[in-house]
Amino acid sequence: MALADLRARLLAAIRAYLAKGYATQESTRSDEAQHLAEDCAQEAILIIQSKLGDFRGESRFMTWAYSIAIRVVLGELRRRRWREATIERAQLGQTLPAWPIQEPGPERSLQQREAWTLLARLIGAKLTPLQRTALVAHAFQGMPLDEVAEWLGSNRNNLYKLIHDARKRLKQALLEEGVTHKDLIAVFDEPKSGTHLHSEGKTSSVQRIL
Repeated sequence: MALADLRARLLAAIRAYLAKGYATQESTRSDEAQHLAEDCAQEAILIIQSKLGDFRGESRFMTWAYSIAIRVVLGELRRRRWREATIERAQLGQTLPAWPIQEPGPERSLQQREAWTLLARLIGAKLTPLQRTALVAHAFQGMPLDEVAEWLGSNRNNLYKLIHDARKRLKQALLEEGVTHKDLIAVFDEPKSGTHLHSEGKTSSVQRIL
């Protein structure tokens, strides 16, 4: 497939993705959305070219290419949200939020409150200070991985390992409490009706941790 054709198809897919409301309202203004789509399509092309040797033919080529393009878009949207965030920089990686309980039923609310109290306690007690800082900054405060790595004077690969080890510790700590990480995630799963696929709510944060 010619690069021009591939770029055109990726650009169309990205525009459609943004138009469905997966982006924030600010990111979907006409001119800004156009520039965002073009930049992401170009970056996706470069990534696809660099990873062609990794494509094993287990899926259709365009399905593989589309997945790369959408990951690029999501990464850029996260970076933009982070730049616009009002988080006090002195609190980066330090402040674990009090969990907002939004379920209407008292039993559900109690389950979530107890699960969150347990998770917060384990994050504070079982992780090293560096693991806790990286995990809180990324999972709860929305700091993109690349920026967390730069902030900590590390690199992306080392940060991946740091967070991977932190998650392993948390999962093991949960097992010692008689709870699996899947049990904990299930407590925060939103009801299927009336939800939005692009929400950045409770479930996504817990899943980023575990």
